Amino acid sequence: MFKVFFLFSFFFIHIGNAYAQTSFSASKDDQEKALSQYINASAVCAKMTDIEALYERGMLLISDANDEAFLAAADCFTSAAMKNHTPSQLELGKLYEFGKGVTQSNIFAYKWYQTAVLLGNQDAIPFRNRLEARMSLDEISSANPMIKTTLDLIDSFNQREQEDLEALEKDIAQEYLKFGVDISKYDIKDDDESSSYDNPLIDSLIQEQKKKGENNKEEDDSPQKSRRRR
Repeated sequence: MFKVFFLFSFFFIHIGNAYAQTSFSASKDDQEKALSQYINASAVCAKMTDIEALYERGMLLISDANDEAFLAAADCFTSAAMKNHTPSQLELGKLYEFGKGVTQSNIFAYKWYQTAVLLGNQDAIPFRNRLEARMSLDEISSANPMIKTTLDLIDSFNQREQEDLEALEKDIAQEYLKFGVDISKYDIKDDDESSSYDNPLIDSLIQEQKKKGENNKEEDDSPQKSRRRR
C-alpha cells in the first residue's frame, strides 16, 4: 500500500514540475514577445513624420498600461512634441510627472506642460499650475532654460519645414512649366473661391480660362462702344 502511495506521489510531483516548467516557459515567451512588440513600436515611431499618427499611436500604447508600453509611448509623444504638437507635449508631461516609462522628474514634466501652455494649449494650464504649486523655486528655475531651448528647437524645426515646403513648391512649379503652365504668376490664396480644388494646376487653368473670358467680353463690348460714339 505504501509502495502504491509512493508511486502515485512521485507521478503527481513529476507532472506538477513539468507543468510549472511549461507555464514558466510560456510566460517567458509571452514577455519576450510583448517586449519585442514595444521595441518595434518605438522603432516605428522614430520613422513616422505624421504628428497626429504619432499621437494616436502613443495614446494606443499607454492604454496597455505597462512600463514597456509607456516607454514606447514616450518615444511617440517626444517625436510629435518636437514637431510642435501640443497634445503630445501634455501627455509627455504626464508621463514624466508620474514616472511612467520614463524617470520621474517634476522639472521635465513642468518643462513640457509649460511648453504646451506657451504654444497655446489651454488644457495644459491646470496641469502646469497644479505641478508648479508643488515645485520649489530652484526646480522652476532649472526648468526655465530647458523650456527656452525646447521652444528654440521647435521653432528651428518649423523654419526647416517651411523651407522644405517652399523648395517643394518650386519643384512643382518647374514640373508644371514642362506642360506650359506657369503657376508662379498666380497668387493663390486659401480664401479665394476659385481655389476650392486645392490643386495648383486646376486653379491656374481656371484662372486662365476666366482671363480669356474677360478678354472675349471686352472684345464683344468694343463694337457696341463704337456704335454709341457714332
